[in-house]
Amino acid sequence: MIAAVLGLAAALGLGIADFMSRFSARALGAPLTYGAVLLIGTIGASAWVLLSGVQLVWSPLGWGLAIAHGIFVALMCMLLYAGLARGPVSVVAPIVAAHPVPVLAVNVAMGVRPGAMQWLAMVAIIIGSVFIARLAVSEDNPAARADRTTLQLAFGACFAYAALVLTGQAAAPLIGETETMWIGRWSGLVFIAAILLWQGTSVRIPAQWVPYVIVQGGLDTLGYFAFLAGSTTASPHVTMVVASAFSVVTVLLAWLVIREPIGKAQWGAIALIAAGTAILAGT
Repeated sequence: MIAAVLGLAAALGLGIADFMSRFSARALGAPLTYGAVLLIGTIGASAWVLLSGVQLVWSPLGWGLAIAHGIFVALMCMLLYAGLARGPVSVVAPIVAAHPVPVLAVNVAMGVRPGAMQWLAMVAIIIGSVFIARLAVSEDNPAARADRTTLQLAFGACFAYAALVLTGQAAAPLIGETETMWIGRWSGLVFIAAILLWQGTSVRIPAQWVPYVIVQGGLDTLGYFAFLAGSTTASPHVTMVVASAFSVVTVLLAWLVIREPIGKAQWGAIALIAAGTAILAGT
């Protein structure tokens, strides 16, 4: 029960935060928006490490992988935020949610032999992603159509997501999940700061956006902490399956709040991706 609750908290926290980024990224830009969100997450992760009494482990390889993990997290979120800002959300979010496919492809190349259900799940995700992409460029309704740049951002975020999963999976056995997350947060923050410095972007956030970004950062942090806590329960696979619905939460909010048009074919493709992702996450 607790594993499912934590998975639901992760899905809601991450899904709502991603939807909120559509507006904050439009107003502030993707790097600055995620930089602010990441700062809140870094403070939260540091507090978690201090209060939980986690014993930090020194491993050159583990730290290197954790740093790479943090950079890929930052890159993925910037691409995702930029894609969601352009929209439509119902195109970007499902494509990014298809990240288990490249993860499994890498694992297969490294010798993993998936079962029949995993192969079926991967086929379902691929079919759903192809439908989403094809519908995005052929949709008659301009509000439901995505341009080439949006699709490139979405697929870029998808592959960056796969990279952050693979590097995180490699680092966690060496230094632990909490330390991987903590190092990743700090390295991602440095990476974002370097981008903002290179762009010459002002890091001042208008006063009217400060409460909004704080809430967004809090929800994002809640989602990651809930996912991390769920991974330590007796049923971590339940947390992973439920948490994988974060993209569905984002799409539903776009449909309910901003009335984004979503056709029956798109709903079918989104359902395929969600079901396939849930199966891969659970196995």
